[in-house]
Amino acid sequence: MQESLPAARILMGDSLGFHIIFVLFGLTLPILVAWFEWMGIRKKEKKYIDIAKFWSKIMALLVVTGVISGTVVALQMSLIWPGVLDFGGKVLGLPFMFETYAFLIEAIFLSLYMVTWNKVAPVVHWFFGVMTAFGANLSAFMITSVDAWMNNPTGFTMANGKIDTADVGAAMFSQTSIVQFIHSMPAYYFAASTAIAGIYAAKLLRTRYKQRIGAAHTWDWLVIRKLVGFATIMFVVMFITADITGKYLAKHEPTKLAALELQYQTSDNAPLLIGGVAGENETVKGPHFEVPGALSLLAGNSTSTEVKGLNEVPEYERPPLYVHTLFDIKMTLITFLAVAFPAYFILRKWRPSVLQQRWALLVMAISGWFGIVLVELGWMMTEIGRQPWAVHGYVTTSQALTTHDVRFLGMLFPLAYVLLFIVTLLGIRKLVRDNNKVAKGVR
Repeated sequence: MQESLPAARILMGDSLGFHIIFVLFGLTLPILVAWFEWMGIRKKEKKYIDIAKFWSKIMALLVVTGVISGTVVALQMSLIWPGVLDFGGKVLGLPFMFETYAFLIEAIFLSLYMVTWNKVAPVVHWFFGVMTAFGANLSAFMITSVDAWMNNPTGFTMANGKIDTADVGAAMFSQTSIVQFIHSMPAYYFAASTAIAGIYAAKLLRTRYKQRIGAAHTWDWLVIRKLVGFATIMFVVMFITADITGKYLAKHEPTKLAALELQYQTSDNAPLLIGGVAGENETVKGPHFEVPGALSLLAGNSTSTEVKGLNEVPEYERPPLYVHTLFDIKMTLITFLAVAFPAYFILRKWRPSVLQQRWALLVMAISGWFGIVLVELGWMMTEIGRQPWAVHGYVTTSQALTTHDVRFLGMLFPLAYVLLFIVTLLGIRKLVRDNNKVAKGVR
């Protein structure tokens, strides 16, 4: 029932949009918790351990909510988009199974980690935390490889219009999988660490100046410094992997790149378009400017590199061109952050008192959420940029859709996710309040 297609897309987009927030915290917090616990063990400083223990409670809660939201997404793949599995089941079956095993590793060691605080040797307990992070990130790789395969299906042969033989290893560890994984993971770590730093900045923002520069908030400032340092490393890695991703798209997913940059015609010395929106008859309207040769340079390290345009595919196979606007928004935020991070370190070294001002804390509190926006925009560009294909070149989104009417579900499930999100926030709020009471000596 093709009239259900818009509702099905809303349902999937809403599900992934909420799920990815749980995921990025669920992947990053195990790393941060293990890091802070290790610093506590190495420096013999209990406060590091206390922070790790507090964060671990939030981590456990987010793993539970992530499982709930992830289960809904998995059900959608089989119930609403059966065409994907009907076509690619021979390839996708093992990655989904391995993802289950990876989650089992995460769940087992998370359980051990949470119930053995102060009951086993510190290094053993820390090891449980490391294995939790390993299981979470292994699970993320398996799911990323599934999406990568949908973007650029490899590792199989066809016979009579169906997959005949499948090399699952080649599909799981394809160039597409590796490129998506090495770019998305530092983005997750960056988003979660800046968000947490922003929360601590907001906490300091609610205090008077003399209080926030006093001994009572020394550790809040230390947490911000550590997280900003970690986020800066991830930001640099994101720049490196973004360059790798751009070159990959130019070679293997040129239509997506052409849509992101409104590159209508195949050409060398292709310009990088900044601003503007798609107009009629392959034009660009609205305020914009071009950087001559820059897109070719990014695609192949030379202005003479040929960049394929949208003219290479029929119009009905082109992605929605508003992805270019999403890309512009993402680059605007990245540009701001590229200025903000050096400014932070300069001020911290030569004018630390400036960072203690309300306006500086407000900037940190607000911009701390930019990382999550970047992750959401990145996934929107990845998924919308693949349209109209569910499995690129083989199964369109309309062909993958179930024959059942899902319009009611398409409107119901967004409300369910909003409810889950609210309940999760209330749970985190309760954990924060309990931690504050303990910190103040109130039982």
